[in-house]
Amino acid sequence: MSARPASAFLHREADVTLETDLVQIALRAAEHHPILKAVYAGPAEWLDDARRDPGRPRDLIEQARELVARAAAAGDQYVAGQARSVAIQLEVHQGRALAYDRMVAELLGVELEMPGPDEVADLRAQVAELAARLEPSATEPVTAWESRSLVKGEAKWDVAVGAYAEGRRFAFGKRFPLAIAEKLELIRIVDELWSVNLSWYPPNRMTFEVNVGTPRAPETVAFEVAHNIYPGDYLHLAVLHQHTYRRGGHAAASIKLKNAPESVISEGIEDTAFLRLHPEPTPEQLLACKLEWLRRMATFAGAIALGVEGRGEDEVLARMAAEGFMDPARAQFQLRLVKHPLWGPYQYTYLLGRRLVEEGDRRARARQAESAYLEYLYAGLHTPQSFLPGLDRLLAS
Repeated sequence: MSARPASAFLHREADVTLETDLVQIALRAAEHHPILKAVYAGPAEWLDDARRDPGRPRDLIEQARELVARAAAAGDQYVAGQARSVAIQLEVHQGRALAYDRMVAELLGVELEMPGPDEVADLRAQVAELAARLEPSATEPVTAWESRSLVKGEAKWDVAVGAYAEGRRFAFGKRFPLAIAEKLELIRIVDELWSVNLSWYPPNRMTFEVNVGTPRAPETVAFEVAHNIYPGDYLHLAVLHQHTYRRGGHAAASIKLKNAPESVISEGIEDTAFLRLHPEPTPEQLLACKLEWLRRMATFAGAIALGVEGRGEDEVLARMAAEGFMDPARAQFQLRLVKHPLWGPYQYTYLLGRRLVEEGDRRARARQAESAYLEYLYAGLHTPQSFLPGLDRLLAS
């Protein structure tokens, strides 16, 4: 295991005042707008203070905007971007009207770019070709493959636990350079929409919830587990909290916000996690992975069609189902995400994050620097603008 603290890969010293102000403003803002905050592992008294005195939204917006200016002047892109997202989410929650594309751009600090028609068509063709090889006699190979081996109930639970154990061997073995401790419960659920989900319950309970009532193909279950636990979301959170925050002194790493610039790289880590775990995937594994990527693209396109182009729900639903090989129930679920105040704007993080992390993977492989790259990837405080330039500096050194 590496002996260097994760802060060595952040390319800046922690500005305690800026980062502390960010966390305390975000905690208070989340008392007014709870979906802003995903996970918190910092000082309990900060959370208690926020609950006891959450302040007024208009004052918090002003404080967040002032923090953006202070952080930008100090050259801290991370704090500036996170604080800007807090301000915008509070403003929207208070009634500020923003078009979908502008809201996403302001929340994430990027100009939104739609995937080109060729990119979508190419990924869809790859999915269709993989499915046709596995189901050569089927009229609709993707549907046939997905429905042939659906698991639910205890069979799905067994697949999920097996995938969790496989990911755990990655996280606690020689392939990952940072030692972590695990504090996670695995539980069954049946009354939620998600297939699997990682949840935080204040002050310090984390659960991995497997919805045994939602059927999925086994390889898709494994993709979802890798995305949510190892080497995806939980591993990333554990590194940020245990190394970047506790060892490196970066208070900003104690809190995970949704719809903030950091979300982009987080989702890039999570959406590439399955292939990081299986660098030489079977045809079934590759199909499951690319099919989920395609569905994310189709859902994002649906969000644009609904929120920017003004198309009707029935048309958007039909397009998402056709482009993403979705059955009616899955398409309806994805439409609910598009319309949700959190998950609607969040859809772009999957696409942009995967692009950036795949490019980071490529650059690190070219320099044969996987161990240093993984530490940088998981332990760094990243924004979409800083991620690749910071990696280039690391690889150059």
